[in-house]
Amino acid sequence: MSSTNFSALFTNFQSVFIEAGEKVFASNYIPNHLWHREEEMKSLVNYFRSIITEPTGSSRKVVLYGPVGTGKTVISRAFGADLTRYLRSEHKPGDPSFRFFHVNCRKTKTPHLILTTVLRQLVPGFPLRGFSVDELLRMFSLLLYEQNLVSLLVLDEIDYLISDERTDFLYALSRIEEGESKIRNDHFSTFPGNHTESRFNLLCCTRDKNFRYHLDSSTISSLGRNFITFPPYTRNQLFDIVSSRAELGLREESYNNDLIEVIASLAEEYGDARFAIELLWRAAKLADREKKDQITAEHVRKAVVSVLPIEKSVLEDLNTHQKLLLLSIARLLCDNRPFVTTPEVKHSYMSVCEEAGVRARRQTQMWAYLKDLGRLGLIQQEVENRHKNGRSMGRVTTIRVRDIPVNEIIQSLNHLIEDSQS
Repeated sequence: MSSTNFSALFTNFQSVFIEAGEKVFASNYIPNHLWHREEEMKSLVNYFRSIITEPTGSSRKVVLYGPVGTGKTVISRAFGADLTRYLRSEHKPGDPSFRFFHVNCRKTKTPHLILTTVLRQLVPGFPLRGFSVDELLRMFSLLLYEQNLVSLLVLDEIDYLISDERTDFLYALSRIEEGESKIRNDHFSTFPGNHTESRFNLLCCTRDKNFRYHLDSSTISSLGRNFITFPPYTRNQLFDIVSSRAELGLREESYNNDLIEVIASLAEEYGDARFAIELLWRAAKLADREKKDQITAEHVRKAVVSVLPIEKSVLEDLNTHQKLLLLSIARLLCDNRPFVTTPEVKHSYMSVCEEAGVRARRQTQMWAYLKDLGRLGLIQQEVENRHKNGRSMGRVTTIRVRDIPVNEIIQSLNHLIEDSQS
């Protein structure tokens, strides 16, 4: 595009967004007022009250559960920011300082990378390689004492960690300060204070309602069974949330309450605020593209076509074989079938891999990928007992796709085949 054509885009054009208004529709935006999550915020404050009253007296571990778009991320970020501001304002000489770490496990996919990400915030330039996870845990524990810190680590979207890896890592984190007292006493022989103090707190966010059942009893016990549930938003709640974003980011004359009502009703099925907010943003972008000064219901309808009822990034972040396996399932289901069986999926997966020019993984790895897709809320697996003429025919595992239309999956993932054949 030439500079002349680029300039033409802005000639006699007024966006439906106010200046810098698009930022309020970003996924990392934290509004000043968090609609309809007051009780959940109060529960968080109650669980972590000891960070204020007795900073090194005890360690707290809490898990937030809720489907996509129910406010877990924004609440955890807002809580960390508010707690940081409060403790800084109340800080007295000699008191430990507070550090808040927020790590998204979808982007930071391994315990090693999580720990190096945190350590680089404490020690700029900390090397990304050269240490084991156990060594990194020990360094983190020692640094909390060396820098006189109390910390809160948020592991957001923890479902993205491999199941066994997640269990081992959570157990190690929950016991990070146990067995380290002698090392700390030797290391800080001149440091005042009790080196058996607790300086680490943990907050996990998951979309898997069965999260606790994927952990062993020792890990569950260490986490303390402190769970806060985030229910899907209702239609009226979604209206309030979307309306508040519109007020912050759009010109007043570019929308009306009827438009917000349309968006809230479309998002009501999922109770997903992210989906609703993205719908409004995409509809506004369409209005700008058409150089319209008002966002209409037709813009919203067009936006729905381009927005999946879960984040597209969930699909994009799958590895190649997870995508091919999901595509295999979607192709089987595209003929209005309610479910497919695992033998059918295995055969379809091998065919799709052959189409894509990719070597299919072994059966045990394919089962692991199926578990990953289920953990991310993309599919649902159920074991059913089959009978014929009153006789048992054995058990079979059925697989269904959840929430996403299968044609959307096929459209999104067919490029894996097309690219290999081009």
